[in-house]
Amino acid sequence: MSTKPDQLKCGSDASYCKFGIDRLTKLLEAFETQIDGVIESQDVEYVHRMRVSSRRIRATMPLFQTCLPQKKFKRWLKEIKRVTQFLGEARDLDIQIAFIKQYQSKNKDSPKNPSIELLLKSKRTRRTRIQPSVVKGLEELRDSDILTKMREFHNRTAINLQKALFKLSSVREKAYWAISRRLDDFLAMKEYVYQENQALKLHEMRIRAKHLRYTMETYSSIYKNALTSEIETIKGFQDTLGEMHDCDVWIEFFPKFTTNAKTKNKPAKRRGISFSKFSEYVKQQRKDHYASFIALWESCKKRGFFEKLKETVKSGFPKVEDKIGELQKTSQPEVAVLSDIHANLYALQAVIGDAQKRGIHFFLNAGDLIGFGPCPNEVIELLHANNVISVIGNFDLEVLSKDEKGKKEAGMALQYARKQLSCSCRNYLLSLPHKLKLDVAGKTVFMTHGTPESIDDHLYNDTPEERLLEIAYDTEADVIITGHSHEPYTREVDGKVFLNPGSVGRPSDGNPQASYAISRFNPFKTEMIRVDYDVPAAADALRRKGLPESFSQMLLRGVAINTIAKEDRHRKSDLARNCQKVTQNCEKFSKQYWQDTEHSTQVRKLALYLFDELQSLHKMSNLERCWLECGSILHDIGLSKTPKAHNKKSMEIILNDTSLLLPSTERRIIASIARYHRKSSPKKTHYNLNSLNPKIIQKINILSGLLRVADSLDYTHNSVVEKLEAKIGSKKITVNCTTISDPTLEKQAFTKKKDLIEKALERKMVLAWKQH
Repeated sequence: MSTKPDQLKCGSDASYCKFGIDRLTKLLEAFETQIDGVIESQDVEYVHRMRVSSRRIRATMPLFQTCLPQKKFKRWLKEIKRVTQFLGEARDLDIQIAFIKQYQSKNKDSPKNPSIELLLKSKRTRRTRIQPSVVKGLEELRDSDILTKMREFHNRTAINLQKALFKLSSVREKAYWAISRRLDDFLAMKEYVYQENQALKLHEMRIRAKHLRYTMETYSSIYKNALTSEIETIKGFQDTLGEMHDCDVWIEFFPKFTTNAKTKNKPAKRRGISFSKFSEYVKQQRKDHYASFIALWESCKKRGFFEKLKETVKSGFPKVEDKIGELQKTSQPEVAVLSDIHANLYALQAVIGDAQKRGIHFFLNAGDLIGFGPCPNEVIELLHANNVISVIGNFDLEVLSKDEKGKKEAGMALQYARKQLSCSCRNYLLSLPHKLKLDVAGKTVFMTHGTPESIDDHLYNDTPEERLLEIAYDTEADVIITGHSHEPYTREVDGKVFLNPGSVGRPSDGNPQASYAISRFNPFKTEMIRVDYDVPAAADALRRKGLPESFSQMLLRGVAINTIAKEDRHRKSDLARNCQKVTQNCEKFSKQYWQDTEHSTQVRKLALYLFDELQSLHKMSNLERCWLECGSILHDIGLSKTPKAHNKKSMEIILNDTSLLLPSTERRIIASIARYHRKSSPKKTHYNLNSLNPKIIQKINILSGLLRVADSLDYTHNSVVEKLEAKIGSKKITVNCTTISDPTLEKQAFTKKKDLIEKALERKMVLAWKQH
């Protein structure tokens, strides 16, 4: 098994995967042992235990997603979730039946209430009725290959990792962040604790308590006393809030059941249905459970339970303060200097990996950990895991500030980072200093993001010496490390060294490689380093997060976002006013990848015929016509990579090859048109459609539909169709095709590929053939 980290998540390793696979194997075994019991209805507790097992697996799998096969992960998780869902009603009915019987046992002195008997009968009848569907669902799961494939993967991975060195610190690091996130999520609901009638919010708090408990259970074995008392306390919150939710369900249920029973059951209607005493009992039960919940909450607050839990899960691995002390005691240290990571996990992983290969153990970071990149939490977690000594950056502060709005691209970046940033990572940022002064190997090192006076100021390679001397005097430092400008340089002024390592995650000098520096002391010497990383994957991650294409192009080209925005304005003007200039670039670009220009020329001609003939129906302008023309020229370039799924490869090339001179948003539109010239139709879940508004997506549907039809009409690549004319009716579109040879294969292809345009234009499309 490959133990390469999944770069969309926090970096993983062999130790973490070894731990995770062992945990998942045990959970899967427990899950499978319940199947026969549920099918045979031996005991209602089998349903309960199996549902809990499914939930535990669902809570644990995402924690170890980096260790699982990514293409199968979603399918496996979906199947386990399906089990939770179809067991859900069965378990709820079992609980409700037990609740009614409990109520009856507490009211033995009163005669049997016919309303309660009717309610009990209806619940039992429903439970019996759904059992076959429960059995069928489990039998289908057992007969499928899902559990077998999961088991085989776990066993194979365990064997592959058997000899891997196990580092407990790696697991502890991940456990800290995972448990802290869940705890922060739970505590974020504290404003509703004393709002007894906020049923939905308290139910949500219960769900968060459940997620926290399962996460703690996942990592419990690595802690002293296995977090037994802590897990029991969180389970107490889950149970009391769960009991309250069950009561809320009953209270909402009574009026509906009464109405339905009176409508459908004549005897019940004659004798009347009343749940007044039962309703009072339920309401009192809810009050009692709420009182227990409040008592538990106040007890935890009084004894500092939540603070102690955070300290407990944080114990067992080195702290950054220890790293600073170690650095200052080292006589000849080598230090990797980073800055401006900007939530680019891909670049950060590459830089840390490169530095560690060079034997570097100390890292200094001059700020702007997040912003504009896809993985803010994961970047912070990776920095924390490697005890990187950091100061805060200006964009970090802007994300933390609620007042800072930002404009255009910066505003979108701020909004995204604030939405994504976990409470634990937010607290980490808040803990970072604005400035840091260290004594390292006889030299005083001063680090800040901007300048000592302002975090927003820049220092450049051409900053006047007088200014640098002033800063050196103020800081009383031998080495001044700054970031912010994204410009790598070292300058020595009057024996004082000024160092900017450039940007790890957002280079702006036209070189997309990640930039950092290595400084060696005694004597002091700095080496500037550029590191290759998977830039297209980082760009793709931005798209998958729904961020604008300009962010991806910024990384791909290694230039500032303002540069991209400026160029986009000029290129958009060309699309609207000078399509020929754009298509000439597309033609030149296409020939670099695929030489079958005859086919693309024919498809382009036919697609534009269709566009012009149907203009009164789709009502699009020359701008959209230009999109279609570009998409037609480029639709098959993916064949240069692979015949299979070449439409997706075409899209990837259009998106990621910066020599294609298209504006950012239109690049994504044209790439999408090319993607959908075959196979699946556009779906909201497709990442290339993220950030595009519904009107644009509808245009993509129409233009892709036209391209599909045009492509089908040259299925043989023999240019058999000479001319097209369309007649638009109220229910169908008739396309008259003049051909120069037998179009049998084109007819068949058209039948398969006309679906998208028919759906987009809400009309059937038929062809009338005429041979020239």
